[in-house]
This record gives sequence, C-alpha cells and structure tokens, in this order.
Amino acid sequence: MAKKPDYYAVLGIARNADDAEIKKAYRRIALESHPDRFPDDPDAHERFRQASEAYEVLSDPERRARYHSTRLLEQGLDLARQPPTVASAQELFGSLFGDVFGNRRHQRRRGRDVRYTLTVDLEDAVLGSSHTIRFDGRGACDSCGGSGTEPGGRPPIECPNCDGTGEVKTGGFLSRRSRCGRCDGLGMIQQDPCKTCRGRGVLKRERSFDVRLPPGTEAGSEKLLRGQGEPGRYGGEPGDLRIKVNVRPHPWLTRDNLKLVCRLPVPLPRMALGGKVPVPTIDGWVDMDIPAGVATGTRLRLRGKGVPDTRGGRGDQFVELVVETPRDLSGTRTRELLLELERTMVREGVMPEHKKLLEALAAHEREGEQN
Repeated sequence: MAKKPDYYAVLGIARNADDAEIKKAYRRIALESHPDRFPDDPDAHERFRQASEAYEVLSDPERRARYHSTRLLEQGLDLARQPPTVASAQELFGSLFGDVFGNRRHQRRRGRDVRYTLTVDLEDAVLGSSHTIRFDGRGACDSCGGSGTEPGGRPPIECPNCDGTGEVKTGGFLSRRSRCGRCDGLGMIQQDPCKTCRGRGVLKRERSFDVRLPPGTEAGSEKLLRGQGEPGRYGGEPGDLRIKVNVRPHPWLTRDNLKLVCRLPVPLPRMALGGKVPVPTIDGWVDMDIPAGVATGTRLRLRGKGVPDTRGGRGDQFVELVVETPRDLSGTRTRELLLELERTMVREGVMPEHKKLLEALAAHEREGEQN
C-alpha cells in the first residue's frame, strides 16, 4: 500500500494545529499556486493539488482520525487526535476565488507566458554577454490601456449567454460543458469595446528586450523576466517571458560543468622532443609547454582557463594531446627520414607497461634475421 504523505508538512503546520491554522495555511498556498493564476506552471499545479488533498483530509474529523491511525501504523508515532471543525476546501476556496470549483464568474485572467529560445556561442555563455531579442508578440493596447473598453465607455458586464461562468452546458442527459463562444470563456462581454483592439485589450506588435547572460550560463538554462509575457484580462496580472538558452557547438572546445576540454593534434617530433605549442582557449590562443616523450591521450591542465564559477573563481581547461601522423608520404623526404629513424631508434618503452612487450618484439625480430 502506498505510504500516506505528510499532510502537515504539505501545509507547513504543526500536528496539533487547530482549525484556524489549517484554514490560514491552505488559504496561503491556494493563493500562491492556483492553476488559474499559473496555467503554465506544472509545479504550481502539483502544490495546489497536494494542498487541497491535505486540507480535505485534515478539515474532516473522521478522515483526520483515520489519517492519524494510518501514520501511527506506518511510523510508530504517538500522534494526538484533535478533530477540527472547518468548512470544506470547496467552500473555502469559493470565498477566495468566486466559486472557482463551480460557477467561475468573470474571473481575472492572468496573461499567458511567452517562451523564447536564445541561441548563443559558447564564448557568450561562458564569459557572459548581452543580447537584444526581438519577436512578434501581443502587448497591451495603448488606446484602452489593455482594458478592452473604449475610453469613456461603459464597463464590461456579465455574459448573459453563460451567466458569467465562461462555460455553457450542451447535450441532454449526458451533458458536457464547453467554452462559451460569446465571451470566449471570460464570463464578461464589452458594452463599448475599444475601436483600436476591438475589445480584446491586446494588439500584435514587435517586442524587444535586452537580456544579460551572466558568466557561466549553462545550455538549457532558463532566464525569467516576470511580468513581460502577454497582458492579463479584466485586471489579471501579465504572464512571464521565459527565455531558454541554447549554446552552439564550438569547433574545438567542449564544456563539462566548470571544465573546458580541447583535443589538440601535435606533430610526432614535438610529442617526442617536447616544447611549446599554441592552444586555443575561450580567452584566445596561449602557448603551452609539452614535456618530452608524452604519449597520445595525455591530458594537460591549463589552470583558470575554464568556466567561471558563480561562487567565485574559475574552472580549468584540459588539453588532450593526439599525435598527428603524416598520411601522404609518397615522394617525400619525410618517408625516408621515418624509415631511417625506425632503423636507428632504440626501442625503449615510453610507458613501463610497454617494456615487456617491446622486449619480446625485439627478440622476435632478431630470430627472424637469423633465419
């Protein structure tokens, strides 16, 4: 059997809370997370659902007592039973939002959130950058200030078609509810609609915003501009502008949290002899010392050349060395030099784990020469 959630923790109250405390806690969460106020926020929907479930149980004496018994069996806790007497969640919430659960009469409508994807280069995300974004959206009508009512005109009235609920019932015995076509589900209609926006309160227009990305911005992160979404209706608050950050792939660098990684091809002689090689970083090119005799796959560290940390400091860049082997050796002096090098080079393992294999290979070659 699924474990019961801690309804007291959901509401943020003590286990001996009385009816007034339960009611106050539920009222606060309901106002902060109701789906009609935050239609595009799934987290708010879940908080509201959990709070409603907790309130329905804790507000009923019998259900609260059964809940205590179940929790006692699950956790072995000695919880006091104090049955409160408060109204149902539906009755309480009706007083808060005008009968939200039943007749939803001419509610204020929060504006919809606007989503925008901002694509930037890796340098812009790592080092921080400023951008101006532009898109076609909907803004408040300048003529009516977003009210939808002609200046000096009569205020909107309750829709007579749906009696202000925004919904109409269709069908017979098996009836269903659908959005009212006359008021578009708003529950109100304009008596003197604005001539500019035709009573809608909004107009299509180009919108522009300046966006600042802080150093260390991650791909897929979201920047929130509160109140910059679409305007609300009938006094409702505007929605938010949600900007998702997309980062273009860099030709040489890849990001791993606070680290930057680069695979650097190095000519064979430089790998053997060591020396300085130029390395691309997010800040530009720098010279890096390669020790003599390094093997392909070796990783070297450039301290402080990684991604800035929001807590201070900066990560490192790692450079993976890859031997650059010449491919086209036909008719070149390089081929002769490599053959001469192979004949004269002493076979000593660069890494200890290769020593036995190289000794066995040398012995095998000597046997072949004797035969």
